[in-house]
Amino acid sequence: MEGKHYKWAYLSPRLTSDESGSVTSELRITAPFEVASLPAEGLPLERLRTIIQDSHVSFLIGAGSSVPFIAPLGDVENALTELNEPDDETQLARASLQGYFFDRVLLPNLRLLNARNDADAQKLIKSYGRFVGALNRVLLKRRSTLLGKQVNIFTTNVDMAFEHALELLEIDTNDGFAGKIQPRLDLGEYGTLRFRQGARFEYRSEIPTFNLVKIHGSAGWRRQGDEIYFDHSLDVIKAVHSKYEAAKGTLLEIKAPSDVDALVLGLSATGRALDQAGLDFAEAYKDLQIVNPEKTKFASTVLNKTYYELIRRFANELEKENSVLLTHGFSFRDEHLLDLVLRTASTNPTLQVIIFCYDRASYHAIKSLFPSEKVKNGNVLFVRPAEPKADEEERKLSLDVVVEDFLELLLDETSRPVDHIIEFRLGSDEHA
Repeated sequence: MEGKHYKWAYLSPRLTSDESGSVTSELRITAPFEVASLPAEGLPLERLRTIIQDSHVSFLIGAGSSVPFIAPLGDVENALTELNEPDDETQLARASLQGYFFDRVLLPNLRLLNARNDADAQKLIKSYGRFVGALNRVLLKRRSTLLGKQVNIFTTNVDMAFEHALELLEIDTNDGFAGKIQPRLDLGEYGTLRFRQGARFEYRSEIPTFNLVKIHGSAGWRRQGDEIYFDHSLDVIKAVHSKYEAAKGTLLEIKAPSDVDALVLGLSATGRALDQAGLDFAEAYKDLQIVNPEKTKFASTVLNKTYYELIRRFANELEKENSVLLTHGFSFRDEHLLDLVLRTASTNPTLQVIIFCYDRASYHAIKSLFPSEKVKNGNVLFVRPAEPKADEEERKLSLDVVVEDFLELLLDETSRPVDHIIEFRLGSDEHA
């Protein structure tokens, strides 16, 4: 029975009586039956159903959820952290890494902005749309009236895929911005509940609401003074793009993640320095309202303050009683977030952490970051692909696979027909 999920269903007894006063009780029993045979290990479907129905639900979504549209970058964070000397060669290598990050992570957002003519962009938006659409229907079916129909999506991604998907499906979203003409970041917007009221009888019903929290900032943010505004047209990205194009001839070429380590060792930067175009790009890059992939993360005190406010919100959600954090596409290489999750899992035994691992290799890498002595409550679950057979490929847990194998199955409420009927005849024996 390993790898299969079974379910018992019990129906209430049905009582009947005849003229003699005898009572017959029918007990209808549904025998165990297989509801799903998932190509994944670590989380029975029924347990996930119970957890989501009875918990405050939060997701942590990382860069792996946007692959392959946003390609993996390698260890850019440690590379940029190492490249902190003021000499010419180091500054050239640093600007080159920033150009690499901009080209691979931020520039594709212009394609998302015009996704109608881009098949790959459409595919990413469809993938995120399928995720939020299934989650929206799960919330609609939530039975508990003690919990609001809210879900928190915390993401370290700076791309705009979630915004496009949520708007496409017209799902009610709190993204932290207030206003229509010039939306301004106001973190007080999070947590707002929304209801529909009938026009005639004035009945009210809560509708699902998504709190979208961009922990590391966004390609769609721009700073003006001491405030952050929503950048509908991605004007900041376009301005930095023009500087990047002018500087590409100066910057060191990075074709693959393996080239990142070479820059740290200075193998490609010997004897070269940034020209004016490169300096202009490095200066323009500072206008991006994103948390830089390095230990010294912040380009401005405004973003610094915003980051810590969002981190505090993340921690508060994990500290709530009966909370669940589901993660996907997140490697936990961000030490700050790893420490936070470990600490709250240790101090809040009612918190359940569920980590969807893309493949079995990443499962072992992530699990090593959660040693048993630091997870004393046993409340961290790792979901990973099942060991494939000799003639099969591993079914990796992409975002689409997680939706198909878990979230969409939660919506399946197909009833099982009665398998057995047991009759009990109850009554007095007149001849006893």
